[in-house]
Amino acid sequence: MDASKTPSTMTSEVEQTERVRNRGKPDGLFRACMDVIRTSHSVGQSLRTAALAAGLLSDARCYAELLGQFYVATAAMERRMNELLESREGELRRVKELGYSFSGGYERD
Repeated sequence: MDASKTPSTMTSEVEQTERVRNRGKPDGLFRACMDVIRTSHSVGQSLRTAALAAGLLSDARCYAELLGQFYVATAAMERRMNELLESREGELRRVKELGYSFSGGYERD
């Protein structure tokens, strides 16, 4: 990837992350979470864009491996959240009440 294109790509990813962040309620949990991960999320999105540009995700095996890694991480996080929900209240319960659950979709695929 041409280094001269990186800043504009990064700016684009920062702007996209900000748009996603702003979908949450002011002073809400989603915005607070996005504020914490803002930089790493933008960098991750830029890396994804670079991987696409390099053709890494056009190879079915590479793409399957990437999805497999996302599944493993997502399933572990959801399992741990459910374990913690049994013993805690508060912010974690608010996250669960949003209704997000992704590991089942990975498993169906």
